[in-house]
Amino acid sequence: MQSFKDAEGQTWNIALTIGKVRQLREKLGLDLLDTQHHLQVMNSLTDRLAFVFLLVEEQAKERGMDAEELELRFYGDGVAANASISFLQELESFFQRLGQTVQARLTESSIQAMKKAQTRLDDLLRSGKVDSLLEQATKEMEEMMLDDGGNGSPN
Repeated sequence: MQSFKDAEGQTWNIALTIGKVRQLREKLGLDLLDTQHHLQVMNSLTDRLAFVFLLVEEQAKERGMDAEELELRFYGDGVAANASISFLQELESFFQRLGQTVQARLTESSIQAMKKAQTRLDDLLRSGKVDSLLEQATKEMEEMMLDDGGNGSPN
């Protein structure tokens, strides 16, 4: 079982079983044991958060929250990313328990790549490089618009 904290600091637990995977497949149309679906989920934050939402939905009900209140808990600095990583860590563990070594290793690789990318992005944000890159891109777009007479049509 994995857990993450929401925007209010409350802890949510994520646990996968074969039965849960079957239920989630029925609700989302994504089978985590299908290679293509597994790859899709690893590449889509939306899909990962949908799984997280459904995995903690019962906990939310027990805490007196409706779906909208639960969704609001996913907003905030790093909450969605942390929930997503926790889901993938639980997915990796699930694959290991099933003896699905390749899927477990693929999931672990994906987690490491996401963590590395997030660290790099955090560094760029902290250093101000993101702002300067955005300013440069904006300036280039403005110049392109002026070069074509501002009508947006290709040359």
